[in-house]
Amino acid sequence: MHLYLSQSDAACGMNVSSEAERAYWLSREGSYIAAAKEIDVHAFHDALGLMPPLNWACGDEGETESFMLAEMICGNVAEIYARCGVRYFRLRNYANLSHRAILARVNAAFSLGQK
Repeated sequence: MHLYLSQSDAACGMNVSSEAERAYWLSREGSYIAAAKEIDVHAFHDALGLMPPLNWACGDEGETESFMLAEMICGNVAEIYARCGVRYFRLRNYANLSHRAILARVNAAFSLGQK
């Protein structure tokens, strides 16, 4: 079966709706970002054992550590865990954050004195 059309009436509507849908999901993605909250050591290690960590990093001669859960919350937003000395934190942010950027967000929320 062949369908011959001189123009597609759906093409314009599909482009508009796909752009609208993209804008919707980008706005939803941003709504999931959450500031750092302090958690206990057990919550940190439970998350570490939940699934293979994404972007696991250490710094400051082993004094800091961060990782993300491999499954995204929405779009490119991930659940992120960090350790600074003996304190542990959880936040939600974009999965492309570096270890240093994660620590900067934790430091902004808790004034830990990290660089």
